[in-house]
Amino acid sequence: MSLTETEGVFGGIHEDALNDLLRAFFTRRPRYLHYASPGIVQATTLGVTQMSAIAFPNIPGGIEWEVELAIPVVDLHRQTQPLPPELTLGAGQLSVRTIVEICLSCRHDRIDVRPLPPTHGRDPRLDDFVPKDGKRRMHTTCCRLGVFAVGHLERVITDNGEPGIAIAVDRIELVDIRPDEVESLLECLLLMILRAVLASVRLPLSALRAGAFPLQLVRGPEIEDDQLKVYGTL
Repeated sequence: MSLTETEGVFGGIHEDALNDLLRAFFTRRPRYLHYASPGIVQATTLGVTQMSAIAFPNIPGGIEWEVELAIPVVDLHRQTQPLPPELTLGAGQLSVRTIVEICLSCRHDRIDVRPLPPTHGRDPRLDDFVPKDGKRRMHTTCCRLGVFAVGHLERVITDNGEPGIAIAVDRIELVDIRPDEVESLLECLLLMILRAVLASVRLPLSALRAGAFPLQLVRGPEIEDDQLKVYGTL
């Protein structure tokens, strides 16, 4: 049987090249891996995305937080990178591994029963809390977690309207987190975060054919033999 099997056109990319693309994407757009609230970063920049603090009663300005991921590394079936025993890389699947750092500000505000005079603009109680140069000044508590995941590929539309593919995460696993309830809680949180981060990377089909010819997708994307494969017609 020919490389294209029953279709007219074959396009494929090896996992090494896919990881090169992911590395290039996140190196040029590091803010897709780094998120923080206004008390930690002053504004969205090339390196970080500013998001709202977590609102909570009697915490002026909310709970400040920060999440940063290492560039994810993908392994296409057949499995070549080790996984925790709880995860199995089946036919047509891929695995993802990364490191996530989560930080929370640890403030010890006293309850102030005296009413403050009306102000215009920012609450003056936060003056010493907001960084003046964009660098973290408050006390934060952080943890770094190794994250393993398995998933699959889905057809999507890229930002320029071109057909493409994206990584969809199905399940993640953290190693050596106790008790089990804490592990489940963190896995729930990191599953949502990793899904959202990888959904931002949409690989156009033109990358699989190097722009050499038009491709009308008929079958795929498929994963096998450490490659991402698509089949179609001209």
